[in-house]
Amino acid sequence: MKYSEYEIPSDLIFKTEDIKAMGGLKCSVLLNPSDFEDCKDFAGKIKRIETKLSFSILSKEILVNGDISGIREVECSRCLKEFEKSFNEKFSQLYSTKSEIIDIMYLIRQTLALLGGTRNLCSEECKGLCPYCGCDRNEVHCDCKEPSFSQFACLKEKISKK
Repeated sequence: MKYSEYEIPSDLIFKTEDIKAMGGLKCSVLLNPSDFEDCKDFAGKIKRIETKLSFSILSKEILVNGDISGIREVECSRCLKEFEKSFNEKFSQLYSTKSEIIDIMYLIRQTLALLGGTRNLCSEECKGLCPYCGCDRNEVHCDCKEPSFSQFACLKEKISKK
């Protein structure tokens, strides 16, 4: 079997025997974002996603190197507006040549799960929301006064009462 004759499975579950018969495989796949709708809690809404895969045959194992890139829609941690953010992540995994299948979709989902842990900012200059009136400080200047905090405020009240 040759690379050119091999049809990439849409579910990205590869048969180990096929990979061994070709002596490895390199491919690039544009994935359907709707396949990841259940991942939006940790990855944001995915607009575009592509993966590049490389399967290398070792003595008793198959090494899979992958690169996932795309665009996702996330919410700014300061102002709560949605914006598009690109991502590019790599993964690597060893599989025994005795296993029947290599499930790449599982690896992609694991990698996407790690994307959600970062703080997302629409820009470094984002001023966020006012904690008192809730206005977006990027669009409106509010006159809310931030209370000054003093560790000795309660003592000041006691002293002023005497």
